[in-house]
Amino acid sequence: MTDKKIAHQGKAQAGWNDTDNSSSGSEYLVRFLDALKNGSERLRVDVKTYRGNTYIDIRVWYVTDDGDYRPSSKGIMIKPTLAPELLRGIALAAQSFDPKEAN
Repeated sequence: MTDKKIAHQGKAQAGWNDTDNSSSGSEYLVRFLDALKNGSERLRVDVKTYRGNTYIDIRVWYVTDDGDYRPSSKGIMIKPTLAPELLRGIALAAQSFDPKEAN
């Protein structure tokens, strides 16, 4: 699948807005997660290109006064090769506590 097809598919699936990355210099390809964190923030997992390289961007987005969401500085952008190791770490962290005490 070409990058243009991937970008179009991602936009259609996520209701993507062209202004989402206007100030970051990155090109959005696909959004894999858009979860409500609280009343004014969302957690999004995107695949992006930045300076010719592909990354996974895990970031908190906040709502502006006009109701649009913008990316915050709260997040990380990693190379896809690091994803399996990161997932292992998250799984281990999730197993390290009693879910009854997580609230």
